[in-house]
Amino acid sequence: MAESLTVVDDPVPAKKGGLLKRILLPSLLLVLGLAGGAAGMYFAPTLLPDLLPAASDKPKPPAPRVAPLSYVELPNSFTSNLKGSSQFIQVKIALSTHGGAPVIEAVERHRVAIVAAVLQILAETSPADLEAPGGRDRLTTRLRVAINDVLQRKSGVAGVDDVFLTSFVVQ
Repeated sequence: MAESLTVVDDPVPAKKGGLLKRILLPSLLLVLGLAGGAAGMYFAPTLLPDLLPAASDKPKPPAPRVAPLSYVELPNSFTSNLKGSSQFIQVKIALSTHGGAPVIEAVERHRVAIVAAVLQILAETSPADLEAPGGRDRLTTRLRVAINDVLQRKSGVAGVDDVFLTSFVVQ
């Protein structure tokens, strides 16, 4: 009795998790979950209007009340020597404000202090300051800051938005 035994040298290796199980399947599930969530967000407002608050239900904050733009022309003609020069400057100015009646009344009430501040700024200006590119813009900015400073100190209202040179002469 001879029984023959067959010897197998190579056992069949057990399959390890392949690429499909390790990477593609979780990625596919993630993408499907994200797509489902996006679809839910897109269709939920139309499917469930009673459960979700509408954007128009929220109270809107009131728009800030802004007075219309007003102009105030100062009747004075301002004349001053330019710093470090024998030249002089003569200007007339107008102011604009969105501050309404309180600012306009403050300008009228403190006109003497505004005139003094404008003359001081003009006396500190040199010909080179005016000849430089943007010199007039810098001058009007300095005048606006000085006028608002006077108004703030004297009446607690500073609302001059712009200063305009309605006349400008340098000799």
